[in-house]
Amino acid sequence: MDGPHRGNGPVTREKLIDAAGEIFAEKGLHGASIRDITKRAGANIASVNYHFHDKFELYTLVLRQAHEGVAEAMNQPLRADTPEGRVRELLSAMLTSALDPSRPKWHRQLVSRELLDPTPALDLMQDIMQRPCERLWEVVREIRPDLSEQQFMLTVSGVLAQCLFHVHHGHIARRMFPGVSGPSLRTLVDHISEFSLAALRGLHARGSRGRRSPARAPVARPTTGAKRRKSPRGKG
Repeated sequence: MDGPHRGNGPVTREKLIDAAGEIFAEKGLHGASIRDITKRAGANIASVNYHFHDKFELYTLVLRQAHEGVAEAMNQPLRADTPEGRVRELLSAMLTSALDPSRPKWHRQLVSRELLDPTPALDLMQDIMQRPCERLWEVVREIRPDLSEQQFMLTVSGVLAQCLFHVHHGHIARRMFPGVSGPSLRTLVDHISEFSLAALRGLHARGSRGRRSPARAPVARPTTGAKRRKSPRGKG
């Protein structure tokens, strides 16, 4: 049994995480079995309970590992002098990390599966997904402080949606436009940044001014007979 052998414990744990990441990416939380995972890891079934308690805890840890690289990249200090420059920095950090060819393939596959078919584990990722979303929200607010909170939500979601499409569904664009070469990372960052900033500058402000980030409780104020909506907590 793996448990008593402390010397190979860390090795077994890492093997289980890698094997679980691949299996969960292929089959999802409910389709994967402990037997599948331990067989691929070359470990016995009891090792999962020893190291991770159960399959859901293992899945949550693996999903967290798949998210952490992108979140950490987007949480690095921003150096640009303008909010427009900081938007580009954040998008560059997100896309560079997400599309890093050295990143295990199962990272992107697992996140894609989880976004399409969320499990309760996604709610447990809030602590690592919240801050990158807040940072983008705050920079957008610097550029357009006149937008309502709902417009902030739609704008930030729209910017992130462009990134997520090219990270997880870029193959669709290649199929739709087979004669067009795929963009380089730099071209992709430049395009999404310029496209988003142009749209942001031309957006017509509606409703009350959006002054609060998603992390703060909104102040309820009537706006043309309706209360302001709560600002959301972004999920990345």
